[in-house]
Amino acid sequence: MITKGCRQLLKAACFVVSTMSVCMVIPAPAASDAAGAKTIFRKRCTACHTFGKGVKVGPDLKGVTERRTRDWLLHFIRSSSSTIQSGDPTATKLFREFKQERMPDWDDLAPEQIASILDYFAVNGPEQKEPDERHASTATADELRMGQDLFHGSARLTHGGRACEACHTITGHEHARYRSLGPDLSSAYLKYRDRALTDYLKQPCFLRDPEIATNHYLSPQESFALKAYMAQRAGLAIARVVPAVNKTAPSNGTK
Repeated sequence: MITKGCRQLLKAACFVVSTMSVCMVIPAPAASDAAGAKTIFRKRCTACHTFGKGVKVGPDLKGVTERRTRDWLLHFIRSSSSTIQSGDPTATKLFREFKQERMPDWDDLAPEQIASILDYFAVNGPEQKEPDERHASTATADELRMGQDLFHGSARLTHGGRACEACHTITGHEHARYRSLGPDLSSAYLKYRDRALTDYLKQPCFLRDPEIATNHYLSPQESFALKAYMAQRAGLAIARVVPAVNKTAPSNGTK
């Protein structure tokens, strides 16, 4: 005979097991993601710090993982106030040097997230640019060829989206004389300039399949190639796109 107390105990055990199962089925997102560290750095650090460009409100963060231990940085980032109040000599010295400007306590960041930020600093991550952050004028002939092929559909986008030519035209191409659903992009680079066009290309023109289903659009390299191709068509001085050579077999009797 199962008593009332046993039934309650069994219910509690079942709840624990089911909760554990959910936790095992739905893993937590990886916190050591470099992209996540980059986002945190931009949103939380750059207002007061530089990386390799000298003192701002707070110290330059380049080389901080060599100047301080990881354990110290973890505690200071999560609670600079308690580290200073504890009398820590390094923390109190920094507090005096920087006009008693105390860094906010980022106690909402998990230790794993802080570890990913420190990893990002250790490899000089803030100084490394994504391919699409390069200026269009640095494009090679191969990158311009890639941009041309992607724009006109001669090459497929990594995530399967439609080519730009499905909705847009651009100066200097055989299809430019036809009307299009969207605006002509011949002067898009001049209108938005390099940085703004880079940001614009990070998202699709409008919600569409298949990108919207996977939350992916252009890869950074595809984005850069398209930006460079549009910049060249707008008149920016870049290396010329070399026309593709039709490598057909010679006919009989030719050498």
